[in-house]
Amino acid sequence: MSAWLASLACAGLSATYAALFAIALKKRGKRNIRWQSDPFAVLLTQPGLWRKVRPLAEKPRISLALLNGGSCSRERLVDWLAETVGYGYFAITAMGLLAIVTDTPGLLVLGVLLGVCLPLLRAKELTGQVAQRRRNIVMELPELLSKLLLMVNAGENVMRALAKAAEQKRNDDNPLYAELRAAIESMKRGESLSAALEEMGRRCAVPEVKLFATTVWINSRRGGDAFVPALKELTRQMWEKRKAIARTLGEQASSRLAFPLTIVFLLIMVLVGTPAVFMM
Repeated sequence: MSAWLASLACAGLSATYAALFAIALKKRGKRNIRWQSDPFAVLLTQPGLWRKVRPLAEKPRISLALLNGGSCSRERLVDWLAETVGYGYFAITAMGLLAIVTDTPGLLVLGVLLGVCLPLLRAKELTGQVAQRRRNIVMELPELLSKLLLMVNAGENVMRALAKAAEQKRNDDNPLYAELRAAIESMKRGESLSAALEEMGRRCAVPEVKLFATTVWINSRRGGDAFVPALKELTRQMWEKRKAIARTLGEQASSRLAFPLTIVFLLIMVLVGTPAVFMM
């Protein structure tokens, strides 16, 4: 790739960003504009382009909804997409400028590859956040069930037991307790137990929490001797789930150590073998 082509590409990228920034500045004003995302949000919200982008953004929209209580507004989705596009755009532009300064046009090609990879990595990071949220909820659910079982055996009703469990973890940032506190607030406002637990299961979007909500609601209506055995069985199942996740995480940690150990072994072989080769 010739130097003039790299210069032309860099000039075009800079001019495009300047034009988008001017439009965003006019719409939002100096105080509210975010230079890294708002110019690209202006581009993405063009009706013709948005119709094409929206189907492709369905998976990130679902992930963002799971991370934000079950809903994702168009503004939130556009902000995330604009930031993602911005990372790739600035990577290409920066590498283009570096290509011009160092007179190495090939760096622009590297910038294009980097500009494609960064949005993909960001999408992967979002998927990882959703998986981590699910693991946090499933790992904490047995603890909640154990406390609930203990309090119900002590004579508390379900509503008070749930409220006490949430109160004990009021400073915990686990999403399970955040959703439980939201469900209790709904019940205090007059919402039924079934509706509050159903909404909690929907917002968590974790099958285990939906099973917990259904079991608690059905058996709390029956009451008496039916509730405690059902809660015990559910607690046992959730502890087994937690053990399975812990085993999986342990296996993943072991596999991640294999590659660094291989690299260290090869480096040691090189350090030991190199003097012997030169002495021959």
